[in-house]
Amino acid sequence: MWILAVIVIVFILWLFLKNFKTLKIGSLTLFSGGVKTGKTTLAVFVATWELWKARVKWKLRKVFLFKRNEEKPMLYSNIPLNIPEYIELTPEHLKRERRFNYGSIILISEASLFADSQLIKDQDINEQLLLFNKLIGHETKGGKLIYDTQQIQDCHYSIKRSLSSYFFIHHINKYIPFFIVAYVKEYRYSEDNSVIGTEQEDIEDTLKKVVIPKRVWKKFDRYCYSIFTDSLSNDDQVINGRQLPNLKAEHVPSFRVFKGLFRKGGKNEN
Repeated sequence: MWILAVIVIVFILWLFLKNFKTLKIGSLTLFSGGVKTGKTTLAVFVATWELWKARVKWKLRKVFLFKRNEEKPMLYSNIPLNIPEYIELTPEHLKRERRFNYGSIILISEASLFADSQLIKDQDINEQLLLFNKLIGHETKGGKLIYDTQQIQDCHYSIKRSLSSYFFIHHINKYIPFFIVAYVKEYRYSEDNSVIGTEQEDIEDTLKKVVIPKRVWKKFDRYCYSIFTDSLSNDDQVINGRQLPNLKAEHVPSFRVFKGLFRKGGKNEN
């Protein structure tokens, strides 16, 4: 009976764990997903975990291989982090005017803000970005570069063509005590500027679960970029829609100036 019980327990554990995924993080990894799907949460978690692993290897080499002078792996980040030590990513790093410590981890949040697809118009920047992404594993001697972004299509081609790992985050479940569960899918970037999935079933049936401790939220501000608008006044002009004479849109708030759209009585308030 106990053998049967063990078989049943193993089978139940297999059913439970088969939908969970251990992420394989390569020298250049990208996490993408819609707004507030947890891509930066996952990227910060992975970056700090990879730093811990790099530090363990560094300490072991110092003790057992007597490599006393080997550089300490560091975490470089373009967003503020609440961890004991990290280095702020600077333009000098991006332009390859200053190198990273060997074995380090580099975290870049919102990759398309760092380098978007329109930069291909500048040949000098193209060359710098190509070298930055293609050679990051060599120039850090085993370090890792981790990006997150909303859309892979808007990233510079040097990022897309250098990817060793690419994960799409469909959604997260943050209502479990102490943990977040991210539902992810691993893709490969296609040369026609798209990503493809070969399955025919519903995408949610193919997602894998990644468990993240909620304490990662204490390591960064999930709304760190709100600083750009926090000081602005918010709009308090409330409209009673029941009193409107009609529900026509008389203007289009926009960064663009439209010509001819408002000639029939409407007004353009750009």
